[in-house]
This record gives sequence, C-alpha cells and structure tokens, in this order.
Amino acid sequence: MTLELVKKFEQINPILTATTLDENTAVFLSYNEESMYYQLLLVSESTYKIIHLDYKEKHYSLENHPVLFSIDKHFGWIKNQNELLLYSYENQAFESIQIGNSPILPKRFNLTWRVPISDSSVLPVCFNGDGINHDTRYLAFLAVDIIKKQAHWESWTSLETTEFAHHQDNTYPPKIDTAMWKEDGLYVFSSGGQITSVNKWGMDYYAFAKGNRNGAIEKILFDSGNLQAINSKKQGVNGLFSNSKKYLLLTPIFKNDQWKGKQHILNLESNEISEIAFPRGFGKFPQIIQHFGNHFWVYLRDTKELAICKIETSTH
Repeated sequence: MTLELVKKFEQINPILTATTLDENTAVFLSYNEESMYYQLLLVSESTYKIIHLDYKEKHYSLENHPVLFSIDKHFGWIKNQNELLLYSYENQAFESIQIGNSPILPKRFNLTWRVPISDSSVLPVCFNGDGINHDTRYLAFLAVDIIKKQAHWESWTSLETTEFAHHQDNTYPPKIDTAMWKEDGLYVFSSGGQITSVNKWGMDYYAFAKGNRNGAIEKILFDSGNLQAINSKKQGVNGLFSNSKKYLLLTPIFKNDQWKGKQHILNLESNEISEIAFPRGFGKFPQIIQHFGNHFWVYLRDTKELAICKIETSTH
C-alpha cells in the first residue's frame, strides 16, 4: 500500500493514542514534554486545537491514564472506573458523567491509554488487573448513552488461554494490545503472555483472535508461532485496530524480524497483509496511528510531526 500526503502539521508534543470523529477529524492524546501533563489535540485539515486535561499529577505517576473514545462523532475520555468526561461542542468543555455499577469490577483496575473500538455504544475497555508492568490483560465492557449522558459497566473478563497454542503460563491470561467490538463479536490482538520484559527478551508469540464477551476464543485468525523457538533474535509486533474497523495496524518492535521493523497493515475484509510505503520525507519512524474513510493519520516519531495521508491514486 502506497500513501500520498494530504497535509502535514508542524512539530507537536509526543502522541500516545488517537481516535477519529469522521474522515477529516481526529483527536490525539499527547503529553507536554516540559510539564509532563496530558492534553488532547483536536485536528482536521482546517483545525488545530489543544485541550488541556484536568490533571494535577505528572503523567508517569498516575494509577489510571486517560482512555480516549468516540461514539457517533462525539468524543471523550475515561478517567477511572467511576468517571468519564464527554466533550460538549456547545460549551466547548468536558462534562463529567458518573459511571455506574463500578462495584462489579475487580479491586485492582488500572487504565492505560488503549482506545476501545466499537460499532455500538458498548466499549471494550482494556485494563491492568494484576499489577504486572503496564500490560493490559483484562477487558471491561462500558455502556455509554451520549444522549442521556449516562454510563455503566456491564461486565469484565479476560481471554481464555486454551486456543492460544503458544501460551505457556496459565497463571496470567494473554495480553491485549487492542480490542474491537463489532457485529456482536469481540476481536483482539494479543502480544503474548509472558511477564518478562519484551524489550529485553522479545515476545513469546502474538495472535489475532475472535471471541465473545466471556473471553472464550472462537477462532484464531492468525498466529505468529512460538517466536522464541523460531530463532534466537528478539521479535515482537504490536497491534492496533483502526476506528474505521477496516484495518489492524501491525508495528514491529524490533528491526531484525522478517519485516525489518517496517509497519504493515492487515485488511480485515480481505485478510491480506500489506507493507506501507510512506511519502518521501517522512523520516525513519513513520507510523499510522488511525484510519477513517480515505484518510490515514500518520505520526512521524523522529520529527514529532503529524500528517494526513491517503492511498496514492495511481495504486487504485
């Protein structure tokens, strides 16, 4: 897949996650390097707006990190198990919504950025429930009514290990990089199961699977195999579903695997994996972080720039 540039933005603060409202508008969670506080960027071809989040703590000291979400062209962020904030276009500010039914959640409940993807008003929210690193191995289903401004937790679960052929330690369930609720089915990308440092030792496996709300896996859609048995080199891939629900974005952690560190993209309709050819001048570390409609949102990590791209016309 070859991309062409639509628009590039000036240098920005480091981006952590993103969600889209429509083809031309996206919201990014970032942090200011000097103050180390969170902020949101509301960006379109004609708009660039910084929205500061109400945090008194530095981002690295929080037990719960803001989780971006979007529903029906509205956006907000989940602050913790008891509160979310929905952006009011009329008031140009966030409105607090209390989340009901939080007692059903486990005692340990730590949010870590990951954006829930859904085709309904029920969001599959990843969380850390065991205190192991910052890995998210659990999912909680959050129902949000943006009209009535109400929200409540419906249930929570983890993934069953039986269908993950290379999951070795059943003490801990598989990690969940990204989760999507689509047509009453749960789709997840797991970055393995081991509790040791991925940066130091690499992943044990990664897999893309379809399951249900109870965490039962109905089908493994692809599986990396036992990465540590393939060769002695560190390997690993992180996954991210797009808001369009059309792509799974696959980003290698290391440069010595078969993809040579280059991002690939899985088309969820055709089940085909393609390498990304970025426009010239995008530096060494461009990464697609969202997609909707015809637009791909690309973060240039080495220059900390943001770009809107589309598929090159000549490739159609």
